[in-house]
Amino acid sequence: MKINISIIIPVYKAVNTLKKSLNSINNQNIDLEKKIEIILVIDDGKKYNEIVPKLSNNMSIKFLKTNGMKTGPGNARNIGLSKARGEYIGFLDADDEWSKNYLKKMYELVKKNGLSFAPTRVYKNNELIGEFVGKNKKYLSLNDIGEIPCSFHPFVKRNLINKFENYRSQDVYNTAMLLNKKNKVEMVENEYYKLNIQKESVTKEKGFSIKIDQAYKIYQIKSLKMKNIRVSKIFSLRRIKNKKYLKWAQKNKRGFYEYLSEEKNG
Repeated sequence: MKINISIIIPVYKAVNTLKKSLNSINNQNIDLEKKIEIILVIDDGKKYNEIVPKLSNNMSIKFLKTNGMKTGPGNARNIGLSKARGEYIGFLDADDEWSKNYLKKMYELVKKNGLSFAPTRVYKNNELIGEFVGKNKKYLSLNDIGEIPCSFHPFVKRNLINKFENYRSQDVYNTAMLLNKKNKVEMVENEYYKLNIQKESVTKEKGFSIKIDQAYKIYQIKSLKMKNIRVSKIFSLRRIKNKKYLKWAQKNKRGFYEYLSEEKNG
């Protein structure tokens, strides 16, 4: 059976959030003739079968396990990619959601361009903190990845996808490498990826910014060695912005996305 779309979800400590994430896929407005597989890559050894809601007839689900505990989202995504059968690959985190027509619009654009993105809206306790888009709202460019240090989650044609790194912010590096080939990519309008900040969100970890800076440095050096100068500059810019956040956080005692929203609106 031909699978049109594979949706890969790394799952770690998601007992309280996964069902909501899956329902945001299940409730999408999309042609029921499109065949969709959802791949859950379990990274905490727990069983999530009972949490999965009854899925639409055009959707199937596959449970995979990582080769350890807390191996990281990069490793989980790579395991999902190795088993994905879809012509196009999409990504969702186990505590995030999609707006109602997200899947339909992303699929339309990825068929057209091989790669598609949507705005990222960040929510805390169901309150919108901010929406992040490219400088030109209709497109996302490589430069935007440096200017807007949050995550964008692509839909990508299977043969264009890169293997994920096993460092922090590997999704950002993956996005930068994709955009380095395309330069800019058309963005979905009026739909969005809903990023939910949880009590245990990565951005709230102790020493988060220091760990992120270490990852950015790795990507910066790796890009230089590969002679991807533009990508290296992106992570250099991200490191500068990260240092600005550290100074801001010392005074304001607030989170990373609050800082981004204030900077964006300031």
